[in-house]
This record gives sequence, C-alpha cells and structure tokens, in this order.
Amino acid sequence: MATKGLRQKKNIQVKQKLYQAAMELFRTKGFNETSVDEITEKARYSRATFFNHFGTKQGVLRLYGQGLKNLVENLLEQADPSTSPLELIRQMFTVMIHEAEDNIEEVRLVCTYSVLDPNYISTPTPARERLFEILTELVERAQNEGQIRRDLAANNLAMHMFFLYQGVVLAIVMEIEGSESLLPSFWQFILKGVDSESSASR
Repeated sequence: MATKGLRQKKNIQVKQKLYQAAMELFRTKGFNETSVDEITEKARYSRATFFNHFGTKQGVLRLYGQGLKNLVENLLEQADPSTSPLELIRQMFTVMIHEAEDNIEEVRLVCTYSVLDPNYISTPTPARERLFEILTELVERAQNEGQIRRDLAANNLAMHMFFLYQGVVLAIVMEIEGSESLLPSFWQFILKGVDSESSASR
C-alpha cells in the first residue's frame, strides 16, 4: 500500500513538472509552435513519459480542469454535514472563481488554446462532466429542500449557472473586473434566477 502511495505521488510530481514546462513554453512560444520534444527536453523526461501522462499535447490543457474537480471534491468532503446545498453551491463557485484569479496566466492560456480544439467544444472532458454532475446534484438537493425553484429541471438550472460562472472567469481573464466585485453580483444574479418564491408567484 505504501509503495502504491509513493508511486502515485511520484506520478503526480512528474505530471506537474511536464505541465509547468509545457505552460511556460506555450506562454513564450505559443501552443502550435511548441513541440512535445521541446516540452520533454525542458522537463527532462522522455516522450513516452509525456504521452503516458497526457496522451496528446492538447491533453496538457486539461490538467487545470482536473485540478478544479479535485478542489471542489475536497471542498465537499470537508464540508460540515449541516451545510445547506445552496451554500455549498456558493462555496463551489467561490473556490473556482478564486482559483481562476490566482492562476490568471494559466487560465488565459487554457481558455485561449482550448477553444481552438474542436474536441474540447463538442466533447466535454471528464473533469468538466464531473463538475457539472456535482453542481446538478447540489441543485437537485436544494430543490428538494425548497431552496431553489422546482419548475425547471436541475440540469437546466445547473447549465445556466455554469455558463454564468464561465462568463465571470472570462471577465477575470480579460481583466475587466476582479473577483471582489464580480462574486457578489454573480451570486445575487444566481439567487434571483433560482428563487423558489418568485417563480411560484408567476
């Protein structure tokens, strides 16, 4: 068991080194102009090691999303059992938005080059699917507890919330505004859209 844990830790370290080398090259040379050979040379690992961890050069861009997924899963695991699902949704978005602001250069690269990949648009990554699944489950729980309107399906509400979150991240990446001003308005907009009382009065 200890050997497995050490191997897993080493794999994470190797993957992180390859990722950091790749992102630095993407920043200085550009994504298309950077080769896998240059990444492995900079990180001092073999091509086989790179492809074992990422599969493709585009796979490097997916690591940020995996980190977000892990962050949210850890948040939920450590949350007090009495925390309401609506509050967990707020905490989930707060953590993800702060993470984007703390890693703005990295997120800018991921956003810029991911949209050029047709597979990224048409086929959700496992991390993106998991985050949407978590959000939908929380929305459904909040609906069952009467915190969120029930006239719309949980997955539809989750989709709109996710789109709003992506808009906030884009505004941060473009340096239009920071999280300090965006988070309060973002959350107020969410609350108005999911309010169970206002939807019942229509």
